[in-house]
Amino acid sequence: MTSALQPTFAAGELSPSASARTDIARYYTGLKLCRNFMVMPYGGVRNRPGTKFVCEVADSTKLNRLIPFQFNDEQTYILQFTDLQMRVIKDGGQVLAGGVPYQLAMPYTQFDLKQLNFTQSADVMTFAHTSYKPRELSRLAHDNWTTAELNLAPRIAAPATATATPTAGTGATQSWRYQVTAVLDDGNSIDESLPVTSNAVTIFADTASATIVWPAVTGATYYIIYKDNAGAGIYGFIGRATALTFTDRNITAVKTDTPPNGADPFVGANNYPGAVGYFQQRLVFAGSNASPQTFWMSKTGLFKNFGYSIPNKDDDAITFTIASTEVNKVRHLIGLRKLLGLTSGGEWTFTGGDTGLTAKTIQASQEGYDGSAIVPPVVVGSSAVYVQARGSRVSSFGYSLEADGFAAGDLTLFSAHLFRGYELTSVAYQKIPDSIVWYVRDDGILLGMTYLPEQQLVGWHWHDTDGFVESIACIPEGQEDALYMVVRRTINGVQKRYVERMATRQVLSIEDAFFVDCGLTYDGRNTDTAKTMRLSGGTTWQYPEVVTMTALGHAPFTVGSVGNQYSLKLTTTDDNDDVTTETVRVEVVGYTSTTVVTVKLLIVCPPALRNVALTGWARQAKTISGLGHLEGKTVSILADGSVHPQRVVAGGAVVLQEAAGVAHIGLPYKSDMETLDLELKNGNETVLDKKIAVTSLTVLVEESRGIFAGMDKNHLRPHKTSRGTYEQPLDELTGQAEIYIANDWKGKGRVFIRQSDPLPLSVLAVIPEVTIGGR
Repeated sequence: MTSALQPTFAAGELSPSASARTDIARYYTGLKLCRNFMVMPYGGVRNRPGTKFVCEVADSTKLNRLIPFQFNDEQTYILQFTDLQMRVIKDGGQVLAGGVPYQLAMPYTQFDLKQLNFTQSADVMTFAHTSYKPRELSRLAHDNWTTAELNLAPRIAAPATATATPTAGTGATQSWRYQVTAVLDDGNSIDESLPVTSNAVTIFADTASATIVWPAVTGATYYIIYKDNAGAGIYGFIGRATALTFTDRNITAVKTDTPPNGADPFVGANNYPGAVGYFQQRLVFAGSNASPQTFWMSKTGLFKNFGYSIPNKDDDAITFTIASTEVNKVRHLIGLRKLLGLTSGGEWTFTGGDTGLTAKTIQASQEGYDGSAIVPPVVVGSSAVYVQARGSRVSSFGYSLEADGFAAGDLTLFSAHLFRGYELTSVAYQKIPDSIVWYVRDDGILLGMTYLPEQQLVGWHWHDTDGFVESIACIPEGQEDALYMVVRRTINGVQKRYVERMATRQVLSIEDAFFVDCGLTYDGRNTDTAKTMRLSGGTTWQYPEVVTMTALGHAPFTVGSVGNQYSLKLTTTDDNDDVTTETVRVEVVGYTSTTVVTVKLLIVCPPALRNVALTGWARQAKTISGLGHLEGKTVSILADGSVHPQRVVAGGAVVLQEAAGVAHIGLPYKSDMETLDLELKNGNETVLDKKIAVTSLTVLVEESRGIFAGMDKNHLRPHKTSRGTYEQPLDELTGQAEIYIANDWKGKGRVFIRQSDPLPLSVLAVIPEVTIGGR
């Protein structure tokens, strides 16, 4: 017999076409199947957490798209777009206004949402779509948002008039004319108005001066005066003033510093850009229907000013068109070390001089020819991860030392079977805790790629549910990133679209483990340390003695409390850091006052819980309601950390066998992993052509329960565990789990592991004990 160790699964699920590639390291770190398991950055896999029901969409017959909005680490939102409107989700719930979901009218139909491109700066999100003029969305409060078409006019108006008066004189004459602009300097940026032109004045040779006056402009910090003294229509800078008058005493005009020329390039049906982004303090648009390869960049620091001067200044707006052998529309803009433009036919980078991009220094270089789909790219580390033009491959694009430039790499090469014949439709990047790029496949399957480019770790896994995932988005919430999704489900024969949030995997106790889909939680636990319960008056302290329960710091009881059940517990830690939890359950049998009831002991009350005010108590429930969104569905239940038999939701409720203080209820799902055919690293010797029997299996797990393993999904055996006390849930296992496997000589050394209960399972390594025979 031989023990064969597979210490990591970092390569994720590999394609069948790679099943003979024992010459590469990925074979020994890959899996044949990785379903509803997530590859962890350090190499193990763990079953994905379930999803919590947030809400039904406004109209389940309409398509929806989720878009993340992040102002800072604490103020984060999911924008739920649907046909002609938007709703807001924050911290796992809908934002309400007046008791109903807050919503804002938007111009985009449900069929426009797929091509909606966006970028964000602080509290303002900018949208681009080739069928609509660019639009801004501004957040004023959780329940107060405004939207309007992008106004490219300067923030400050030009003076209403400008009047020039010459100084009297003699001698030769010439004609001068002036332009005056108002300037707003708010400390963050400087915005200059369009110019107002004065009357022409006749200037005499001996005086050569004139005085210009203009009315005040509200908000103006100062004014700038330009002069045309040659009659050519070219004005040059001659000075600035804080007053409303300026005297020109034959000042030489600086013709390289000319007044701004207001421009709005986005006028007309085919002139609306389809891509938007920020780079080097400029707002960048690109890719209209009329000019698919043209870029428009705002003035530096003035995101709504696309004006320019003649001749150009370095901070002027920039318009340029890339030259290529094919006309490919610009689909996405990304700011990395350089500005990246992803078109339908290739990948471009844009650079300028040492001081940044200017109209005179900008250079465009095509770095690749894969092309990009309409699914937005995400930035992971210093690379852009994007879906290629056909929608069925994912590539990374970033700076490569080997290539001494930007290069693209195919991230789907060894897991191509997950993409062949499918299209990717939505993306979200969950940086914390596991650095996973999530994609939605057009058949409703959720694909995950655990990706750490600096470690060269690429591991694909796939996830299914009793429904069809349509859209995803990710935002920071608390100590990790939260993944939201729109899932289409069939409930009682009716199509429903729900917004759901993937639960956290970072839980401290088994009672909080959430491994059901579209689920809800009943939690009757006390969370206020000022509110306690105390049991007193017992003699034997055994079932079914009646004792007194007193509430301290609150008054929770009514006459209707009779029949209610409570659990009380105390958790202590000894000098060896061993944790002990003692529990008692009681049922209210008599009402005395709002703070005192008599209760029947349902089990023996431990001495540590007698005559002690306890903060650790929970109001238990046997009938759990509020499940109407799963009407008619069979649901899995985790009650007080123990697996409960499945139930069918009827009348929006389920009835438990025993009352529970914490119950997670939702749709069940299976998490499956299967190893590849066993191969030993023995040089040129192979066992792929041998018969291999697996007689036992050791699984290295972390904080896990409910392990089933076997030679395949039809021959699974559970890992047997022992229970400490009936009242407490089984302890989670960290260490080795040994499982006997009834394998035969038809096998190839593969091992199948399943988690079908709503419990956590993290597999760090597998060690099958195998016997290798002949051919």
